[in-house]
This record gives sequence, C-alpha cells and structure tokens, in this order.
Amino acid sequence: ARSRHNLAYWRSWDYVGVGPGAHGRLTLDGAKTAVRAAVRPGDYVRQVGESGRGWAERAALSPREAAEERLLMGLRTVEGVELAELEPLGLRDCGDRTLAELRQAGLIRLDGGRLVATPRGRLVLDRVALELATAAA
Repeated sequence: ARSRHNLAYWRSWDYVGVGPGAHGRLTLDGAKTAVRAAVRPGDYVRQVGESGRGWAERAALSPREAAEERLLMGLRTVEGVELAELEPLGLRDCGDRTLAELRQAGLIRLDGGRLVATPRGRLVLDRVALELATAAA
C-alpha cells in the first residue's frame, strides 16, 4: 500500500502547504523553492489578505540543498531516486567510495541508475542519507 499524499513529498513534486505554519515546495523561476506560512493565525490571515498567500518565508534552494532533500525523501520509497538527480552531491556510480561501502554493507543498491535503500538500509536510513549527503562535501 502507498500513501498517494506522501508521494508528493517523497518524489519531490511541488506542493503547497495551507494554513498557519505550513510548509511547501514549489518550482518558482526554475528553482525548487521552500515556502513557509506565518505561524500565528492572525499573521497568516493578514498575509493572505495582503498578498493572497500566507507565506512568511520564501527561499530558493541551491542545487545541493534540492539534491539533499531529494535524497532524504526519495530513499524512503521502494523505487529510490535517480542517481542523476543527486549529481550536485557528487555521487557517482563508478568509483565513489561511500556508495561502494554502503552497497557492500547491504544498505543500498543501484538498480538501473536508481539508488535504492535496501530493507536493512531503511532501518538506518537517516545515517545512510547522512553518509551519502556528506560523501563529497
């Protein structure tokens, strides 16, 4: 069974968070952009009245930040994430020591150009994602 709702997050689709304190990710001007609504209900209502949106913050993610989010969220799915989408992290199928070590430990696998967490790897997914995100930093 899959949560269709959560697939938006896990696959890095655009989504709008509505309501005080809500978060969203939108592609604006060609860049993945993080938005956060005002936390206090009164501030949120005022923002919506003034601008039509309740956003208190809006920040374009760097290519690296977007790739880190894609890694963190994409590895939660059984299909994983395209290795090409992680290029800003410097991960390479051939010759990357961290990839090789995590594969040898049985925590990840490469499947047709996709990086996939194994069932064992999902048990320690935060650590796997940290190792991958900082491999070439």
